Amino acid sequence: MTIEERVELYKSLYKKCKALEPVANTLAKGYKQADPRKRLELIRELDTELTEVYMVRIPVITCGVRDNSYVLQTKEIYLADPDLEAFLHQFRHHLQNEARELSRKYLLMEDDPKADYRIPYREANSMLYGEDDAVAWSRFLIENC
Repeated sequence: MTIEERVELYKSLYKKCKALEPVANTLAKGYKQADPRKRLELIRELDTELTEVYMVRIPVITCGVRDNSYVLQTKEIYLADPDLEAFLHQFRHHLQNEARELSRKYLLMEDDPKADYRIPYREANSMLYGEDDAVAWSRFLIENC
């Protein structure tokens, strides 16, 4: 399944995605027109909102590093620049990490126990575990807000 096909799948699966409203609010606050400092501030606010919505631990955000990444052991998000799509991608990795707990296995499927919790990892093209899901989820949110 390509990323584009996965984005379309997510549009049908995640119609009531908990992240849609917080991301839309961030964009409505002028994210696209903001300077880098304001963008980082808005991303940090979004980080707090998303952790509350998904009821997960808040990841620390460090900006101005060489590459975007999520550190599993320390639950930190590193961003080269204050970029919304990059943040959402790394935040999805944070959710994937939290979903490893048996009690949270439906987290990636918006806590729907009727859904197949393995869908985000099916038919992945990337050799990196969860990468296709993170890319598609972040694009899905940007496209739908």
